[in-house]
Amino acid sequence: MYKEEAEKPAPSSCPGSSTDIRVDRDLPNTWNEARGEQGSSLPSEDVKKSRFSCWQEMPAVKESGALTALTRAEILLQESMFEVVTSEASYLRSLNVTIDHFMASGELSRLLTKQDKKILFSTITKIQQVSENFLIDLECRLDENPVISDICDITEHHAKHSFSSYIDYVRNQPYQEKIFLQFTKEKAQFTEVVNKLQEDPICHRLPLKSFLFLPFQRITRLKILVENILKRTEQGCNREKMAAAALKEVSKIVGECNKEVGKMKQTEEMVHIGNTIEFTKMKAIPVISQFRWLVKRGELLELSMQEKFFRLKKLSPVYLFLFNDLLLVTVQKGADRFVVQDYAHRSLTEVQEVKLNSIGSLQENSFVLVLIQNRRNECSKRLVKASNPTEKARWMEALTQKKSSENDNEESEYEKVYEDWDCPQVQCLEAYAAQQADELSLEPANLINVTHKTTDGWYKGMRLSDGKMGWFPNNCVKEIMNEHVRRRNLLERYRVLRAAEELLQMKN
Repeated sequence: MYKEEAEKPAPSSCPGSSTDIRVDRDLPNTWNEARGEQGSSLPSEDVKKSRFSCWQEMPAVKESGALTALTRAEILLQESMFEVVTSEASYLRSLNVTIDHFMASGELSRLLTKQDKKILFSTITKIQQVSENFLIDLECRLDENPVISDICDITEHHAKHSFSSYIDYVRNQPYQEKIFLQFTKEKAQFTEVVNKLQEDPICHRLPLKSFLFLPFQRITRLKILVENILKRTEQGCNREKMAAAALKEVSKIVGECNKEVGKMKQTEEMVHIGNTIEFTKMKAIPVISQFRWLVKRGELLELSMQEKFFRLKKLSPVYLFLFNDLLLVTVQKGADRFVVQDYAHRSLTEVQEVKLNSIGSLQENSFVLVLIQNRRNECSKRLVKASNPTEKARWMEALTQKKSSENDNEESEYEKVYEDWDCPQVQCLEAYAAQQADELSLEPANLINVTHKTTDGWYKGMRLSDGKMGWFPNNCVKEIMNEHVRRRNLLERYRVLRAAEELLQMKN
């Protein structure tokens, strides 16, 4: 893991501090000083500098008598709010090192094309501007009174209006890491120049990659800092409501950033799996897709349905890859090579418990895996055995279909809900302009995946052209008879046949 801040650690003597980072920061006395002469930057170099690692060390605080007037709980709250300011200042200095020391390096620039440099440093200058604006407002609040009134209102405002830049930065990180790794392997001079730059004392012996990773770490840390403020705020007061609102907005940003990181890991995982899968005796299907991710993988033993010598049943290993919308049945041929035997859409798979005494002592931890429509468009059954009861339960849970409300006997009177990988699709026939913030504007020919249907004529779905979600009336669209409908019909037909088969066995 990278260090959280590109700042030399030092022990802190302040109670209530959640980090041990000594911060070197400017504390301007007026709003104009904070803005600088041009009103567009941080304090100029001629502003008096002081070192404060905690709120109690500030001369203005000591002179105000606040330390004797406030309770210990109130002092801890002041320290928590002050830490947002000091840590943002520390973080901004690290961003400045990234831009002024690394990005502005003439030696490094001569080795990179404009496009390479854009990918490597991504939107770091935008992140710097966001941090500068946030810090200016925080320091302004600090100058109003030695006892900080609140900083969560400022945090909420910036989270709402500018912190989305963090999401963009995190989204670009896979390309950033890829080009960094590529240059490290292929360009010796790049590594040499970067190492030389990293040796400068201004970097505190931290590598360039640590500086590039700072934005994601910062937004995650800011959430923790706001949580600390909320915990130390008196219940029921307006400040508590504002802290909760700030935490909500920052959490949204962190959630979106984590989602982008998750997508990045899923993509890497899918590419790796795709490179290990082989279709040797059948037509290959595309495994890698931006809408596909791995749910579970692992080895099971398949019990042959035909008896062998001495009335023993043969056990053969099979390796399953269960994705959100696809099941692959493979055989492992090496450390990193899997040959596909069969496959089916996930909605066309089922699991069944093994009937008592049907396979004797081999029954333990076994279940029937049903591919309602496999690669040959046939229904196939496999008797498989897990290594232990827990593994069996986990596989059966992963493979069990979650019933949508349209097939459930306890159908909701309000809506039907579908899995995003197995949902109806509609096409817009008549333009619709959104009337509310949660609605979706549509143009003729737009395709939408429907995730919810209400009984009063409204759908909720995702517009495929840009991935935007929202509600819209069903009278402006027409449902497409697609794979979703075909799979539902097959599934219903299989369940009817199975029910008839069980009824016949009961009569016999």
